[in-house]
Amino acid sequence: MVARHFAKRKSLYPFMTKPATVFDFGLSPSEEERAAELHKTVRVYDGLMECTWYPGIVENILAGGPQVGGSLSLGNAGLERFLGEKEHMDAVPEKFWTYETLVRDLAYIRAACHESAGKVHFCTSAAELDAAYSAGAVALSADVQNSNFIGPDFDRLETVYWLGLRRIQMTYNDANPAGFGCMEDVNGGLTKWGERLVGAMNELGMIVDTGHCKPQTVIDAAKASRRPMTCSHAGLVSICPGNPRTQTQEAIRAVAETGGVFGLVAAPSAVNNTDWCTVGDLVNNIHAAVQLIGEDHVGFGSDFVMAASMEEILRAPEWDAERADSVNTSGLVWPFSDGHAGFENNAGYRNLTRGLVAKGYSDESIRKIMGGNFLRVFKDVVG
Repeated sequence: MVARHFAKRKSLYPFMTKPATVFDFGLSPSEEERAAELHKTVRVYDGLMECTWYPGIVENILAGGPQVGGSLSLGNAGLERFLGEKEHMDAVPEKFWTYETLVRDLAYIRAACHESAGKVHFCTSAAELDAAYSAGAVALSADVQNSNFIGPDFDRLETVYWLGLRRIQMTYNDANPAGFGCMEDVNGGLTKWGERLVGAMNELGMIVDTGHCKPQTVIDAAKASRRPMTCSHAGLVSICPGNPRTQTQEAIRAVAETGGVFGLVAAPSAVNNTDWCTVGDLVNNIHAAVQLIGEDHVGFGSDFVMAASMEEILRAPEWDAERADSVNTSGLVWPFSDGHAGFENNAGYRNLTRGLVAKGYSDESIRKIMGGNFLRVFKDVVG
């Protein structure tokens, strides 16, 4: 089904399968050798590896290392709708984050994994992730970046769990019944409904995520959760003040205190507050987070959106005219990583390992940051 869907479109995506730039970290020959050998054994887990599913994605991910995996974001407008083609804009629905879209995406990605001939494993447990890494396949788990799909029917939570969803972000950009999103003017917190949702997710074995939440919602979710939680893909307000896609030191510490992980996003605007950055800048952000909360609680979430045009993304109801204008003029909440030298796509994972070597991290520390910390939370919460 998935292969047939894209059969006539592969020629439209040549830019997506180009290798990532080999970034110059100034490593010595011996350091380059160490980084190359280490990366062969590192288990990469990208806290948010993609929001679309395009021809060439598997090849890009596998080019990132022999043991690669991460969380694929589902349920926004539908994987089959984000095609990166302006003529298909009318196919993007006005309503995003619906239950029907999420269920359809879960079926879609299972079909894609089946058609991959063993190259991609859809994983719903720590044991399945381990088996995928051991087999040299892409170790893929699934998340959704908004809890809106639940609506008035809490039974939907258990349904999507049994369909394979293992992580839910409390809010996207706007406030919802669970709490306040990062684009709200008010730094509001988790609601009573949100507290109930956190408890239900704890009970089921689903990871509570706060990647797009306001800092107070992150802090409240950490207080409510009895299990480790994540902020899968965000920046540091200390480095990018005023950017809504960043988190405060208090919120980041709250995530760590649950035993959880804070993932640094790769979108340039949240890396250095411009629309262009380098993988070296991202490594500097990772290092700053380690200095704040320690190497046991830091990871990364690339947040790639390769197969969606800006026009398609701006069709979402949460992008009003003022917000859309801010994206097009200032790059303030730029959702792509087109302008990220050395981390242009998932093939850039090798550069992160090289950058952490250049920064002086030990092999064990690099294993944690590159994926070990996220995998530990997955095992602790999901099992």
